[in-house]
Amino acid sequence: MKTLTPPLIKFGIVAILCTMGFRVALSSLLTNAQFNFIIPIAVLFALVMFLAGRFFGKKDNEYLPIYDVGFRFHLITFLQYQLISYAWFWFGFPSTHEKIGTLNITLFIWGICLLVHAYYYLQTKKHTIKRISKDELFD
Repeated sequence: MKTLTPPLIKFGIVAILCTMGFRVALSSLLTNAQFNFIIPIAVLFALVMFLAGRFFGKKDNEYLPIYDVGFRFHLITFLQYQLISYAWFWFGFPSTHEKIGTLNITLFIWGICLLVHAYYYLQTKKHTIKRISKDELFD
């Protein structure tokens, strides 16, 4: 079954662009010591990512009606965010106020949330036939 769908790829591109914008904005705010704007920017980033996931998730369901509780979108978001953020540090772009430990903590906490989501995804998968809800299949 095809799991890398066009809506998922488009979401991945949007997520990469949003994450890069977030990293630039975050580092700029920290460099300029504008600490009051960090939380609003982080909340805005999370909201934009959620809305993009919701939009492309609905498109994905129209393209390929599988029941995966959004796990593929969560996994794509996690991977691209972590890769971009670590690359940001490796290439020397972070502000002097940014510490790699913060990113490691984010990786750990988000990784736990992703594992919980993966468990929920696997439990849901048990109640589907070829990832289509049994209720929808036998109506």
